[in-house]
Amino acid sequence: MGDEEQATLDGQFVDFAKMLDPKGRNGTTINLYRLDYWLRQGKIIDDRKITMTDTGIIFNKFFKSEIDYDEFLEFLEDLANLKSLYLEKLQETLTNCGLPGSCAVFVPQYRTFFDTYKPKEKMLF
Repeated sequence: MGDEEQATLDGQFVDFAKMLDPKGRNGTTINLYRLDYWLRQGKIIDDRKITMTDTGIIFNKFFKSEIDYDEFLEFLEDLANLKSLYLEKLQETLTNCGLPGSCAVFVPQYRTFFDTYKPKEKMLF
């Protein structure tokens, strides 16, 4: 029981960067999809205070499709400043949220909007 390694933020970064493609990716860079998945698993993205739009705007500041660990730390700092969060708490939450896929994560798709869409004429007020 005492043989378990303590989770670290950089270790989590590598694990989430390799998510869904452990043999093809080396874990040095992470893309926005995997980063949003990680933030959802840590319950940081809640679609109320923090949304995928917020993370996308900050991520696009780097003008890249993938960012490295140092840029990721800058991303977290920008997110904390934008949304008035404590950076240390944000990092602790991401460190302790578990390995990728250790809990169920719902990633919304734009198509789900159309599954529940009702025209104005059919809505009951």
